[in-house]
Amino acid sequence: MLEGIRRYQYSWQVQVPFAILAIIMAFWGFGGGGLFGSIHPIATVNGQKVLGDQVDREAEQLRAAVQQIYGANAQAVLKNINIRQEAVERLIEQQLIGDEARHLGISISDVALQDKISKETAFQRDGQFDFDTYQDVLRANNLLPAEYETAERDRMIADTLRTMIDDGVQVSDDEARHAYNLANEKIGLRYVEFAYSDFAAKISPTEAQIADYYKKNSEQFREPERIKLAYVHYDPLVLAAKYPPPDSEIEDYYKRNADARFKHPEEVHARHILISVPAGASDKEKAAAKAKAEDVLKQAQAKGADFAKLAAKYSDDTSNKLQGGDLGTFGRGQMVKPFEDAVFAMKPGQISIVETHFGFHIVKVEASTPVHTDTLAEAKPKIIEEMRTQAGAKLGREAAQEDLTSALAGGKLEDLAKKRGIEAVETPLFAQGEPAGGIEQDRDLMQSAFKLDAGRVALVPEQGAPYVIKLLVRQPSRIPPLKEIEAQVREAVIRTTAQAQASQQAQKILATIKSPADFDKAAASNKLAVKNVDPFVRADRRVPGIGEFPEVTDAAASVPVIPGVIDRVMESAGNSYLFEVTSRAEPTDADWKIAQKAFLQEYLEQRRAQAWTRFLDSLKDQAQIQIDSDQLAAGSST
Repeated sequence: MLEGIRRYQYSWQVQVPFAILAIIMAFWGFGGGGLFGSIHPIATVNGQKVLGDQVDREAEQLRAAVQQIYGANAQAVLKNINIRQEAVERLIEQQLIGDEARHLGISISDVALQDKISKETAFQRDGQFDFDTYQDVLRANNLLPAEYETAERDRMIADTLRTMIDDGVQVSDDEARHAYNLANEKIGLRYVEFAYSDFAAKISPTEAQIADYYKKNSEQFREPERIKLAYVHYDPLVLAAKYPPPDSEIEDYYKRNADARFKHPEEVHARHILISVPAGASDKEKAAAKAKAEDVLKQAQAKGADFAKLAAKYSDDTSNKLQGGDLGTFGRGQMVKPFEDAVFAMKPGQISIVETHFGFHIVKVEASTPVHTDTLAEAKPKIIEEMRTQAGAKLGREAAQEDLTSALAGGKLEDLAKKRGIEAVETPLFAQGEPAGGIEQDRDLMQSAFKLDAGRVALVPEQGAPYVIKLLVRQPSRIPPLKEIEAQVREAVIRTTAQAQASQQAQKILATIKSPADFDKAAASNKLAVKNVDPFVRADRRVPGIGEFPEVTDAAASVPVIPGVIDRVMESAGNSYLFEVTSRAEPTDADWKIAQKAFLQEYLEQRRAQAWTRFLDSLKDQAQIQIDSDQLAAGSST
């Protein structure tokens, strides 16, 4: 899931998020080696060590990047990835990139580094680099200038190497056209379905058949290993809930960070209605779009007009038309330049037309907020929360290590937790991936827990909020006896038999189909409903009405004559299908003319990304890389 971020970490798509995260997160000092921490590396790359604290910091950066990029969907993404594994991979790649850059003689001068840092907006005051602000931002985030500058130089070296790889990739018009045709070929289909559920009702297995199936397929019913945990979570905000930061420290924090943390840029809340103009459009098409936009503008400016309803009716921007064209609140640098320049020059309530390469935008400014800095009173709640979080994180690390020592000596977790004013929690029995009271989302915690023996205690450092865990019960993987799961086995026998019967019926009917004309005859004689599928883009690999079905979309490409029948039974989710390909059409020259410019750029970026991936893989193939999988899974550098 993180492959995109990891592979594209040096490209423009993720430079901004990672540059910001580098300032905020790098060298933050999260994690640590726990009570028995040491300097044993988690990985070595050509003899150079990758240590646990490096992995912790990198994992936190990646986690924050995912949260920034995916927003509300971040937790779903994080649930399905091993964040520490991805962090180790990223650190290995960074080391290899640095080694290769030095081998090629790539370097960044002090002047170039200073120029790059001076352009970071986080270090500027009133649009100009300010050394005091620079020091304040680094100090507020536990960064030393030398550390930050070294990391920034490394990023610039990686950028230079990536540019060299990119410059070596060229794409011809013919190559791009061929790729465009493959990606945008449309196919039309007709099909008949043999649903296994239609056969299941007539199947009634005997006890002997059930027992025989169980004997031959017992592994199918194996239950996974399950464990039961007790744990104490040292949540910083809970531990420091009653911590009252002194007013003097709050004021000092505010003075040091007013510009860097509490100064807000100019922002605008706007809506728009897009009348799109496709790339390569003729002057006549542009004029028609402009005329339509001017007509919509008049409607929007009319007394009592409802801009949201007009957006829903006319806008070509499908991402927000149903939300009344609402673009939300944004600052400078977040929209294309012509749009930004126009919107920030408008006043609340004003409606105007703006032209960009997307087409014509009818824009309404709902509200605008000038550059401003929170007062101490406004910033105080946030400052208190941040100071409590920092204090709580320190308390948590200290308390967790003290309680681990007590627990190893026989202390009960519930007693230790009670002393801290928090609770010890006991989970139900659960397997990997099953609900465990919410902690199943912490993959590092789960991996550590499943490595423990029953009765053992461990400290699992989650960044800034560690756990002390005790394994109460370990239930080994097992195959339940037949009497416990007879109903489950019966259902499996019925489904397996029904699926086989559905496939056999489909095979029998397929044998009677020698041409497309036979398709309807076979369906009619067997009282099967023929379902039509309108032409769709084959590259989607989904058959409308059925779902993901790449075997069909691939097979449709090899049918020699259209219309034609796919010469084999296709199966998905236990159901069987017969398909007729009714149409197959490549995009037209007119389609290509409209899409050519944008597709060429997109395809070039794709090819460059592939070249970069191959380059990284070749570096790994030539390197000596060792990873301590036990340490990685345990989530600490023990």
